[in-house]
Amino acid sequence: MLELKTAWFELKKRNSTEERVAGVIRALTSGPTELDPPAVRTIVDLAEEIHLREPGLTLSLLKELQPDAPPACQWLKAGLLELQSKPEEAAVVLDSFTHLHSTESEALRLQALCRNLIVSQRWPEAVAALKGSSQRTNSLRLLLANEKLLDRIRTAGQTSARRQSKVAILGNATFDFLVPVLRVCAFASGIDVETYVGSYGQHHQEILGPSSALDAFHPSLVFLAMDWRSLGLPEVVSDPDGWMKSCLQELRGLWRQCRERFQAQVIQHNFEVPVASPYGRLSMVMPGGRARLIQRLNLELWIAAAAEPGVQILDVNEIASAYGKYRWDDRSLWHSAKQYPAAKALPVLARQQVALMRALLGLSSKCLVLDLDGTLWGGVIGEDGIAGIRLGGSSEGEAYREFQSYVKSLRERGVILAVCSKNNEADAKLVFTSHPEKVLSLDDFAIFLANWRPKDENLRRIAQSLNIGLDSLVFVDDSPVERAWIRRQLPEVEVPEMPVDPADQVKVLDQHLYFEAVELTEEDRQRASLYQANLEREQLQASSANLEDFLAGLQIRVELRSFDEGNLPRIVQLINKTNQFNLTTQRMSENQVRELIGSPDHYTQFMRVRDRFGDNGIVGILIASRDAESLCVDTWLMSCRVLGRRLEEVMLNSLRKYACAAGYKTVVGLYRPTAKNHQVADLYDRLGFDLIETAASGERRYSISLGEMPKNPSGFVVEDSTQLVAPLPEETVPKISSHQ
Repeated sequence: MLELKTAWFELKKRNSTEERVAGVIRALTSGPTELDPPAVRTIVDLAEEIHLREPGLTLSLLKELQPDAPPACQWLKAGLLELQSKPEEAAVVLDSFTHLHSTESEALRLQALCRNLIVSQRWPEAVAALKGSSQRTNSLRLLLANEKLLDRIRTAGQTSARRQSKVAILGNATFDFLVPVLRVCAFASGIDVETYVGSYGQHHQEILGPSSALDAFHPSLVFLAMDWRSLGLPEVVSDPDGWMKSCLQELRGLWRQCRERFQAQVIQHNFEVPVASPYGRLSMVMPGGRARLIQRLNLELWIAAAAEPGVQILDVNEIASAYGKYRWDDRSLWHSAKQYPAAKALPVLARQQVALMRALLGLSSKCLVLDLDGTLWGGVIGEDGIAGIRLGGSSEGEAYREFQSYVKSLRERGVILAVCSKNNEADAKLVFTSHPEKVLSLDDFAIFLANWRPKDENLRRIAQSLNIGLDSLVFVDDSPVERAWIRRQLPEVEVPEMPVDPADQVKVLDQHLYFEAVELTEEDRQRASLYQANLEREQLQASSANLEDFLAGLQIRVELRSFDEGNLPRIVQLINKTNQFNLTTQRMSENQVRELIGSPDHYTQFMRVRDRFGDNGIVGILIASRDAESLCVDTWLMSCRVLGRRLEEVMLNSLRKYACAAGYKTVVGLYRPTAKNHQVADLYDRLGFDLIETAASGERRYSISLGEMPKNPSGFVVEDSTQLVAPLPEETVPKISSHQ
């Protein structure tokens, strides 16, 4: 926008307002259509100068700047309106255009929109705009400004979050800039974070001290963010094995203290291997070389964390390598302010931290929805034909083939794949059945929608068919117009800004970290097959005369068991990811669930379901706490894959049978309403419970007497190992005064 600055200096010399208005508009419209962030800031600065020094010119410009003018004109108009304290009008202008090709400029637009919406007290729209801005930028400056907007929204009590987390950050660096970036990035991912920042280098004292401020904060998650300098390593260690043993013992001791004292999850940063060493490559060659020891320690940390429940490793060494280690570690900032990593690298670190938090809290995306033409191959199948599209055989074709391979690997680790394309279905499917260079096949997709309907309609249909939320979808499309449309119509859907060059598609999708996980269960590996089997079940249901015939045709076999160590990962995963059929939506850490195994104070049940189409895996969880005369259901949930098959009756019948044998008189049930569990609001009513209490929050408490035991649905084969071999003697029934 150098031309704009020059034009403005020239225009200020003229006396005619009309000349200056025409000159400003001419300078704005003669520049490039797509604005980069410096250009946007130049226009914003110009608006401030005109507002302060040329009030008459301000009014004239507002009259002349038309709604269909280029984005540069809209930025100036919105800036002038905001400075004139007309936030609602400014918001209308800012909402009238988008930056299709500059992610950072779009982040600035959304930030300005949020700012004006806050003043207008249009809170839901302000929240959506702030999330969008924070998701699109890696600018430290912009994210810090966004965090101030978040504070205004939070002060007004208008934040909305899918999860809450109390996060402590401990280590040997200054975290003053990291914390606000972490907060706003977490907010953009649906996590409301309350933070505690430890004193520099005091992590041992705070974790091990008898009455530290950390103890009072009582975090649910602890980041141990120490860098390589905290290890105190000389260039060469004389006893590398002894040092390694001592270091691991020290770190594992900190992990265990965090888990035992705070019941907190731990995310341990591993250690960057520094580039500079007077020993050069010998630092890796020698057994006691610093580089070799840090590399070895990083490997040992992965092994140690796998054996320590509730501990995850954040691979800072890999993150720093990808970013560029000379840029990652700013030695000048370290010496002057103990800042690590470099200021510009903080957004990269914060996004990695949040991605791992999302995985721990069950918020990782579940389904990748793909466009076809220009996304999975070059060209247009409907026009170019099977021989004319570009897939393999050239540099461009190989790039598309590499992307297909990456997508197929996502499927193999449990990500659901779907197609949403404007195409003739027969043409689109031909590539997956006949092209010699294809990597993906039709069987890889749970849903294949190729039609001419608007893509937001098809995305809704995909989410509904899979019985997952729109916020579980990631939509990949090469068209910036389609991406902008979906972001506007379905803000819950994740829509990455895809590159023009197909060779960069893998990198861009991978960098967004949508599908991070803390472990891989057997159910994850089989998920795509499970959804394919569900489609076959739907076909059976459509051909069945009624529900009874459908269930009989499924030949359902149910296995009910108490919690055990072998199935703990899947149990924890279900508790933290299930939203719809979830009576209380009570999230639990792995440590908390582990404490329930064999607990005399609780009844636990998980349900595995098989039928003629295959094994659905573990799909149901029930936890009840014991009272003097009743069992109280604290947690009851089922996977969306098996809803509508009367399996809730099987789970409840098992609990009632157990309670009766144990000498209890009633079963008590709780329902806590959330934004996503409306479908089970009347579950206890339908199952014959009596409503005994309704709280102001909407929480309802139900009870049912243990009289005659109902039967399971006809045709179900149920194997139930949760039952008592013999009734408990009366004196062994625990007396607990309150429910969890």
